[in-house]
Amino acid sequence: MTYGSESDDQLKATRTLKARFQGLGQQRLVVDRRRAARQARRVSAGISALVALVAIVLTGVRLGQGSEAGVWTALYLAGGVVSGFGVLLARFGRTRWAFAAICVGAGIATLGDGPMFG
Repeated sequence: MTYGSESDDQLKATRTLKARFQGLGQQRLVVDRRRAARQARRVSAGISALVALVAIVLTGVRLGQGSEAGVWTALYLAGGVVSGFGVLLARFGRTRWAFAAICVGAGIATLGDGPMFG
């Protein structure tokens, strides 16, 4: 069995095509990872901004209803600031730290609803 130039050309073409497909798969993987990271940053920033906005709006609502300013006000605003800091963390790609800031900010703001600060 002898291999002619036609078989060698086919083998080369097959290898070239296989290499292109493998390269395409890795490029697609990189694009998918970038897209997922971008989406995680957007979601983290959005949730963080929402928690900060809710804390600040609730401060205004409670003050508008005639509640006296006190420790609860400071706790609400501190929770809003910490959650707002999560937006910056998310924008810089620190989504895990942003999630921690969201949790801590929401926890601090929730303390303002406690019976001792009511």
